[in-house]
Amino acid sequence: MGKKADFIRSRKGATMVLAAAALVGSIFISSNLSVVKVTDGTQSSKVVTAKNKSSVEIIRQAGFALSDNDAYAVNNSDNSVKAITIIRAFNMKVIDGGEEKTISAVSGSVGEALENSGIALPQGEDTINVELTADAEENMLIQIDRVKYVKDTKTKTVQFKTVTKNDSTLESGKTKVAVEGVNGEKLVTTTKKYVNGKLTETKVTDKVTKKTVDKVILKGTKKTTAKTTTTAKNTATTKNAADVKNTTTTNNTTAAKTTTTTKKTTTTKKGSKTLTINGKEVSYSKVLTGQGTAYTAPRGSRTATGKAVKVGLVAVDPRKIPYGTKLYIVSADGRYTYGYAIAADTGGALRSGRVLVDLFYNTERECTNFGRRQVKVYVLD
Repeated sequence: MGKKADFIRSRKGATMVLAAAALVGSIFISSNLSVVKVTDGTQSSKVVTAKNKSSVEIIRQAGFALSDNDAYAVNNSDNSVKAITIIRAFNMKVIDGGEEKTISAVSGSVGEALENSGIALPQGEDTINVELTADAEENMLIQIDRVKYVKDTKTKTVQFKTVTKNDSTLESGKTKVAVEGVNGEKLVTTTKKYVNGKLTETKVTDKVTKKTVDKVILKGTKKTTAKTTTTAKNTATTKNAADVKNTTTTNNTTAAKTTTTTKKTTTTKKGSKTLTINGKEVSYSKVLTGQGTAYTAPRGSRTATGKAVKVGLVAVDPRKIPYGTKLYIVSADGRYTYGYAIAADTGGALRSGRVLVDLFYNTERECTNFGRRQVKVYVLD
């Protein structure tokens, strides 16, 4: 023990101890410190710093400051020197829907810069003056026009028209209502286009959901024939009974002849009756009264007879009304007219007798408008 103490006290011993301490210190420093090169554009600085320091702390140690929008890239490929490159943010001007904003970006596309700044990308008919995939550049001007449509739909009544038609079978001076008028309905849609909150275009469209039925008034044009009486000359002075009898006979014969020449005959099928539809006489064999309903189906659907569904093809009980029968259908109160139809389909409610006829319409709204009501079904000849 005494010899070791004497060795350490000697110059040679002291030198060796200092060398060992330096070696240990060098090992400690090399394992805990590193050299970092920080570059900001054209400026760069190298600093020796502790390895556990963050990149932001190292940048500050090198004498550089970062703003909130700046970024940096770290390169660890060099084991001896770690490199940090500062990426400075640049500003761009955005006019979004008429509102001006300034955003910052460090790189990437225009779309990425907008999203990173919380600005929604254009959608629908929105327009933008640059491509979203274009590179973001300093002082770039980006303009986004926001397009919005506002629709308003209302149901409006369409007043029926009154049509007057001449009728040669009706005496002159007389009139007759052949068809009661029924008001129709239409959906009126107003579409307004706004660009950046300002109204730029208004478009109005309408769709008929219930057809009007014109009121038809028949105006008589038939001329009445005056009754003709023929008397013998000087009848008032004739005292002979035979002469008076002859005169009376002559008068009756003349009157009968006049009546025969003005009589108009109408020929219809045996047991048929006539119905006036839009001023035209249509013959029918019978009329059925019962519950009427309405239904719809997707385009291309088929009826029980194989025909594609369409307005004018109706569902019936084929045991009562055979398929293919031509019909004319109106509401029992005369306020609603479906019109001409053909029996082409059937259903459970019809076969059970709960419903007389089920009318086809193209839309659910039309079915709702019709609802459920008493109808008259004329079976046409």
